[in-house]
Amino acid sequence: MASGRTVHRLIAAAALAVLAACASSHPVKAQRGPAAASGWSERAFVVRDHGRLVLSIPPEWTVEEGEEEGEADLTPIRLGRPGAGFTALVTPLWIPGEPELPDARADAARLFADLARRAALAGSVERELPLQEISGPGVKGFWFTATDRDLGQRAPAAGEWRQMLQGAASVGPVILAFTLLDDGPGPQRAELLELVRTARHVPDGERREAGTLEPMPDARTVPLRVAWPGKTWAVLIDLPGFHVAARREGEGPGPLVLGVEPRTGIAVTVGFHAAGAAKDAVGCREAAVAAISSTVSELTAVRPAGPPPVARLSYEAPGVGRNVHAFLYRDGLCVNVHASQHGPGALDAERVEAILATVRFAEDL
Repeated sequence: MASGRTVHRLIAAAALAVLAACASSHPVKAQRGPAAASGWSERAFVVRDHGRLVLSIPPEWTVEEGEEEGEADLTPIRLGRPGAGFTALVTPLWIPGEPELPDARADAARLFADLARRAALAGSVERELPLQEISGPGVKGFWFTATDRDLGQRAPAAGEWRQMLQGAASVGPVILAFTLLDDGPGPQRAELLELVRTARHVPDGERREAGTLEPMPDARTVPLRVAWPGKTWAVLIDLPGFHVAARREGEGPGPLVLGVEPRTGIAVTVGFHAAGAAKDAVGCREAAVAAISSTVSELTAVRPAGPPPVARLSYEAPGVGRNVHAFLYRDGLCVNVHASQHGPGALDAERVEAILATVRFAEDL
């Protein structure tokens, strides 16, 4: 398999080589830096002359932007966690021929992923490497995993990796190529897939609606309190053992807090926004269904459930899995409590129900 540097040169010559570029399971220099505080954080990366790519970075992952390579102005982003036994590389590429329709963008991502899959198949233990899907708002991607055949008969040397997760996703008008090298399944795989699923492209001059998420390592999580400034009430939810990050005050449409439970990979967000035409929790839910249906392709099994004052919703989509929401309404505001589980696998329904059962209003005195 080609080295990372060789691959990026190939990308500059022909973007279709981008994924083969990262396919090496052989030495890749680990990047070390100050570990991030507990909680997910948000970073924006410049896509030359084409806005920014906004990524949510998992807890304690390090980030280092590489130098631009070749005429294509590719800037690889290296990711890792000190001592965790893996390394990752993501590279944003502007899709030639933009503007394109979403389906065309998804087709480009599938093509890139399939080319990488075929290249990896020649040196993998597996005889088949099926593509799997990953989807999010404005994101459609495909990925696979492979085991290096050369390392099947011996232990990996320093800087070598036995396994690889690789793929490509369309993030608006950007193709995000991603590779994870490790020695076997672990939480890093679900975390990388979540990083890709939640990626966003922001055109030049456009304000980032979600704002910046900052870790809250000392936040009280039992209960976690989230409030709209100036209101005499707050929303409480019990998130024991969760790492928490919050949007900076004054950014975005309203307060937003993200909690991630490292043990299970369950993520819970609590967000506020102006209710608009909605007059109760059911109205908040119906507006959300319309928004989700317009951004998530192949949405299936939308199941509104539960009477006011908490209106419930669950839905499924390829690559997204099962998501569960609890909506509340008060004083012209909608509150959306959203639970999902990072990476592949079924949602731990019992655990999620136990968490959402703790959602309630509290009066601020």
